[in-house]
Amino acid sequence: MKKTKILGIILLAIVGLFTLTACGNKEGVANYTNFTNIVVTDPLDATVIPSTYIDVTNTLVGPATDTSLFDSTTGNGILRWSSESEGYDFTVTFTNWVASDKTPIEETNLYASDNLTPLGIKTAWTEWILLQIGTFTYHASNLFGLLGDTYLYWLGLLLMTLLIRTLAWPVYAKSNDMTLKMQLAQPELNRIQEKYKGRTDQASQQRMQMETMEAYKKYKINLWGCLMPLLQMPIFIAMYSVVQRFPHTPESTFGGVDGIMNTSFLWTHLGNVEMLPNLPLALIVGGTMFLSQWLMQRRQAAAQKNNRSPQSAQAKQTAKTMKFMMYFMVVMMAYIAIGNAGIAFYWIIGNCYQLLQSELNYRRLDAKKAKLAARM
Repeated sequence: MKKTKILGIILLAIVGLFTLTACGNKEGVANYTNFTNIVVTDPLDATVIPSTYIDVTNTLVGPATDTSLFDSTTGNGILRWSSESEGYDFTVTFTNWVASDKTPIEETNLYASDNLTPLGIKTAWTEWILLQIGTFTYHASNLFGLLGDTYLYWLGLLLMTLLIRTLAWPVYAKSNDMTLKMQLAQPELNRIQEKYKGRTDQASQQRMQMETMEAYKKYKINLWGCLMPLLQMPIFIAMYSVVQRFPHTPESTFGGVDGIMNTSFLWTHLGNVEMLPNLPLALIVGGTMFLSQWLMQRRQAAAQKNNRSPQSAQAKQTAKTMKFMMYFMVVMMAYIAIGNAGIAFYWIIGNCYQLLQSELNYRRLDAKKAKLAARM
C-alpha cells in the first residue's frame, strides 16, 4: 500500500473519530443525556407529558438492573439502574406506567461526558491507572509535602508531564533510530523505484517488492520499528484524559482535603473552558506544534538533499501529504486547546519537551549516521 494511501486513511480515521464524538447520544445506555431526558409528572403543570415505562426502559436507559421494588402488573414502583464499574446509581419511580419521580442528577454519578467524570468514580483497570497519574499530579503540586498546604495545579501538571515524557524517551529514541535507518536506505529505495519505473507487469512488480524487502532487511528496517511511535499513544491518551478530568475530581479522592488546590495560572485557571481567556495559550500550542513539525520536515529535507538521490514521484507526493498533515494537526490541536486551559498548558509543556528531544537528537545525528552506516 502506498504511503499516501496510508496517510489518507489516518486522516479519515482522525476526522471520523471527531465526527463520532460530536454525534448525538446513543439510545439504550445509562448516561447523563438519557437520564436527563426522562420527564416526570409535574403536579403543578398538567401539560407536561411524562416519560412512559417503555420510553424509559427501552429508549432512554435500557433494562433496569433491579426490579424488586416494581410491580409489573400495576406499573407502580421503583426501578433501579446501577453499575459498579461505571460508578452510577439511580432510580426512577413509576405511577401507573409513567415516570413520577427520579434521583436528583447530582446524586447519580452520571456526567455530561467522560471528560467531566471525576477520577476514581469508575472501577475499570484503565481507570485505576488514570487515578494513579492523578494522585501523582496532586501530590506533586505541593512537591510531596515540601510546600505545606500550598497546592499548585500548574506545578503538579508540569512535573507529571515531564515525568511521563521522560519515561517515554526510550520509545522516542527507538523511533529516531528507525528514522535514521530510513534516511540511510532512502537512496537505495529510490534507485529501486527508478529501476522499475513504468514497468507495471506482475513479474516486475514482484521483483521490485523483493528488492525493496531486501533493502529493508539490509538496513534492519521492520514493521515493529515503524510501529514504535504508536506505543506512545496510550500514554498520551491517558494523560489527556487525566488533565481533562482532574479539575472535576475532589481532592479527597487523592487523599487530600477538598478545596485547597490552586488552579490559577497567569490570567486564567487551568480548569477554564472559556475560549477567550484560553486563546493566548491555544496560540502558543499552535506555534510550538508548528515549530516542532517545521523543524522535523526541514531536517528531513536536508537529509534527502545530502543523499544526493532524486526523489521519486511517490516520495514527492508523500512530502506534500505530510505537509498538509502538519497544518491539519496544528489547527486541530489549537482548536482543542482553546476549549480547555489545562490541556493547552499540558500540550505547551509537551511540545517544548519534544523540541528539546529533537534538538538533542539532531546534534548527535551525524555521529549516529556514521555509526549505523558502518554497521550496514
